[in-house]
Amino acid sequence: MILSGSSDIVVKCEYFEEGAHRGCQWLTFANGLVLVINTAFLALYKNEGSIGDELGNGLNVLVDLPKESQLQLTEQGLVSEFRAGFVGLMDEKVILITPNDIQLFRNKQDALNNRDEITRLKLA
Repeated sequence: MILSGSSDIVVKCEYFEEGAHRGCQWLTFANGLVLVINTAFLALYKNEGSIGDELGNGLNVLVDLPKESQLQLTEQGLVSEFRAGFVGLMDEKVILITPNDIQLFRNKQDALNNRDEITRLKLA
């Protein structure tokens, strides 16, 4: 399933219900980077083609989520909405994409106040 939305950063959001990437959601950025979201991790790749590289040459950064902060998977995937640098998740968690970082927060209020960050992926 592919979600569509208006965003300067995210140009494609695709959820994989079957196959090797089952349970993952891919957010493709305008610059070609791909953020792979899973219940247990976030991974940033240099492009879609590098995701299948067995040597991991295209993997920029990977973070495992603490067990108590893992994401909720639904039949529609993990992402409920996206626009600009904001990605809302099904369990009310929020991903913020900035020029330097990708941050995961417990909710919109924490993201708005930049507090209680769960994890961060460095872009620079």
